[in-house]
Amino acid sequence: MRPLLLIFCVAGTTAVYTYAQSAMEVPGIGAIVDSLGSLRPVQGVAGSFLLGPASVMGVLSAACSEQMCLVKTDSKILSATGETDAPTGPALFGMSGDEALVFFPKVRTFARWHNDVLDPLDWEIDGEILSIRATQIAVRKDSEVSVVSSDDATIDSITDASGPVLLLPKGVVFATSDEVVLRQDDAEVRFSLAGAESITAMGPRYAAIRAGDAIYALRTDPGREGLYRLPGSAP
Repeated sequence: MRPLLLIFCVAGTTAVYTYAQSAMEVPGIGAIVDSLGSLRPVQGVAGSFLLGPASVMGVLSAACSEQMCLVKTDSKILSATGETDAPTGPALFGMSGDEALVFFPKVRTFARWHNDVLDPLDWEIDGEILSIRATQIAVRKDSEVSVVSSDDATIDSITDASGPVLLLPKGVVFATSDEVVLRQDDAEVRFSLAGAESITAMGPRYAAIRAGDAIYALRTDPGREGLYRLPGSAP
């Protein structure tokens, strides 16, 4: 099969890779999975966004950091450099440099991704896994959300969280019944938004929040926080 160009853009720089099975374009802001399961790049600036054309179909999960984006289809993880066989179903990603921790909810297993290789981890965490960051996991047990270590020891609690949770490198985003809350650097910012269903890492400075048929971009830069509805996010 003739390779297709894969353009990967982060933080204002562009590198060109070849990838034989899909052509993903990932801009500096990040990417989302639309309601049809297609990966779409997010372009523009805060408050003036544009969704680019679908680049990968059949996407169950995706996450982007400053260094990379990972995409989960039914049985593979796609990156800018290739693909990795993976358990079926969606995945949660916790990015760290050029590596990532991955949780597969369908089979309840953890693994470490690096260089298009998955190394299984023998972590056993009780409860509903919500998000992962380095060796820390956000988990819901008996309606309470805690942050635990890889050996299931409690590190912290996330009060008020009743919906989805995303652990940030130095903070957390979570949903209540009618708000989205951003906590970091000993500060808290709340945005009015009911019915948040998922929160994922859209890019190095943004989280993607799905609520019904709409997808919102939450800017997480301290002092420049903002919540914006993405145009055309409900095709």
